[in-house]
Amino acid sequence: MSFETVVFPNASYPQEAAQLVAGTVEGADSVVLTGGTTAENVYAELTRHRVAWSRLTVLFSDERCVPPGDPASNYGMAERLLFQNDTPHVLHRMRGEDPPEHAADQYHSSIQPVVADGLDVMLLGMGADAHICAMFPGSRAVDETTKLCVAVNRPDGMMGLTLTPPAVLSARKILLIVTGEGKAATVKRVIDGGESPSSAPARMLAAHEDVTVVLDEGAASAL
Repeated sequence: MSFETVVFPNASYPQEAAQLVAGTVEGADSVVLTGGTTAENVYAELTRHRVAWSRLTVLFSDERCVPPGDPASNYGMAERLLFQNDTPHVLHRMRGEDPPEHAADQYHSSIQPVVADGLDVMLLGMGADAHICAMFPGSRAVDETTKLCVAVNRPDGMMGLTLTPPAVLSARKILLIVTGEGKAATVKRVIDGGESPSSAPARMLAAHEDVTVVLDEGAASAL
């Protein structure tokens, strides 16, 4: 399948992307949140929209193996920016403070019924190396076909937890949010290229029927 792309001006990207996210989540029962600087900027604006978290089942795309109060925690960022006044109906948190393999197995078991029903909306970011979730180029997680969550070694030296292709591709709608001219060449590789997911993990999204790549002008500059 081909990717749908949406390009917003650099200056208004967080506001316009947040509006798109809010509209996409409206009417959904489940949503997967991601981490990263772009997500943080969008989440800060998403607080201006009336997202009814209290009726949603919320999952996470990945997590660093740190406690929830650590500044590097994706859950911690979501709690700080999104859940202050309205907590999710059901919250599936990756337990970064637990032993990684155990935490991954527990998350697999926890989310299995939700994934079986089909995730409604998945938010993903993408790195300059084309990683999504914590599936980096060459990661064994890219080839996982059974487990929904695995523990991985991250390039920054930390351990991490990540959803795998079976979980990611189960989503009905995926929004890939990407900003910055530094990622422009990677965006072109992923959208136009023929690489395999092993070298460019975001390429696995080409097998999905409903992916919108939400770009600012910088990230779209090579298209």
